[in-house]
Amino acid sequence: MSVSGGVAVGPHDHLVTFSGTTGSLWLRVLLIGGALVVAAFVLLWPFLEQQSQRTVVIVTWIAAGTGLLDFLLAKGVDVPEQIALVLLVALAVPVTVSRAREPWLVSAATRIARLAPWVVGTAAAAAATEFGRAWLGDRGQDGVAVLLHTGLAIALVGLSWSTICRPRSPRTLTAVRIVAWGLASTLVAAAGHATILSTAG
Repeated sequence: MSVSGGVAVGPHDHLVTFSGTTGSLWLRVLLIGGALVVAAFVLLWPFLEQQSQRTVVIVTWIAAGTGLLDFLLAKGVDVPEQIALVLLVALAVPVTVSRAREPWLVSAATRIARLAPWVVGTAAAAAATEFGRAWLGDRGQDGVAVLLHTGLAIALVGLSWSTICRPRSPRTLTAVRIVAWGLASTLVAAAGHATILSTAG
């Protein structure tokens, strides 16, 4: 096989070309795949046995990676740059908390995890606002895509934090799970819609 003009030429002179569109498509497949994995874990979590630390670490890593990919694929976000940075940091926190093993880190992680119900609730409200504006407003395809991608990033923050939520009150845990269920279901719909819009565009 030889390379001529940046195009791979096979032994039978078949041309093999690669376009940026194909790469972008695979990234979007990874985006929706990551969203599905995180959503599935949250939806099934109450019906499964106590999850191992390794499982939680994997899910938080997937959520963080999917959130970063969401920002990379989005044509824009509906929040200031400072808030976008806060969202990225918020995606990284559950990864750190779930990996804590040293005594002093475990103590700090426990304190941070107590904030999880508030983070989940705030993220759910913010994501619902973005999704509502996308689905109920008349903003054009590009505007809808921006709102959906912003909502996806916020929703992933909430779902990731829900995996490290260990409240003392059973009522609080039930409330967090209900909110997380709704957020996970909406995440799947929004990820699918955003992917369709990007493909159509």
